[in-house]
Amino acid sequence: MTDDIDYSKFGYRLDLERPDQLLAASTPLPADLMRGFAEPEEIDPRQWHVIENQSSLGSCQGHALSSVVELCYYIATGQVIHFSEMFAYLGTQKLDGLLGRDVGSTIEGGMRLATQYGLCPVEVMPYPNPARYTSRIPEIAWSAAEPFKIRSSSFCRSYEDVYKYLASGQGGVEIGIGWGNFDSDGLVESYRPGRGGHAVAFLGYSRRKDSQGRKYLWMANSWDESWGNKGWAEVSPRAVDQMCNSSGTVMIGLSDLSTPEPRLVDWRERSIFA
Repeated sequence: MTDDIDYSKFGYRLDLERPDQLLAASTPLPADLMRGFAEPEEIDPRQWHVIENQSSLGSCQGHALSSVVELCYYIATGQVIHFSEMFAYLGTQKLDGLLGRDVGSTIEGGMRLATQYGLCPVEVMPYPNPARYTSRIPEIAWSAAEPFKIRSSSFCRSYEDVYKYLASGQGGVEIGIGWGNFDSDGLVESYRPGRGGHAVAFLGYSRRKDSQGRKYLWMANSWDESWGNKGWAEVSPRAVDQMCNSSGTVMIGLSDLSTPEPRLVDWRERSIFA
């Protein structure tokens, strides 16, 4: 990374990230987690997850965090709930010491918010329309977030880590990266970092496979449905490993489970938004 990178561009503060703290709080995934467990052929979150638009705000980490917690809730209950992206953003900023300026937030701060305080439903704190920055967090949002806490996080260092996390039904994976060469067609075959930090979420995987039979991952972006494949991208295992090998990348799995154990993901439930 060079000194002319705009770390607040897009909203992920990779210059302020604390991977050592993420690692210290991490629950390791057991080496035998998938033993005897038949993972689903695919996990397609497009059936229920709504792609949102961060617009001009640097709230990408809030969008990615709320998306991952929504996945955890869906796996656990079979129901869809829309968590507040703005609470996820401003609450993280508060823990990061950045509240008061629209300058982005960190994955580590988001992990602490989700585990210590939870996320509130969007009805309690809607995303501003038109988009504008405010530092005000309604007091009721904190109490409304209390029932929706994440119980564990797991540091992911490779495609295999991410795939195992998703396939075994732990939850979703939040990613902070140097936003790079992502084509607009929604298919990402390779990755190289760019100038600006961005946060996105891996929420499942498709039936598309690479030459080694490994599944492509579904990545949700917060730039509305005009980006990629209606807001989604299929990311190759090669590209995921390239992301992991970049010094500007953090990937953290978040789960409502305190101890990792396999559980099936039921994708038959139709979204209440359909």
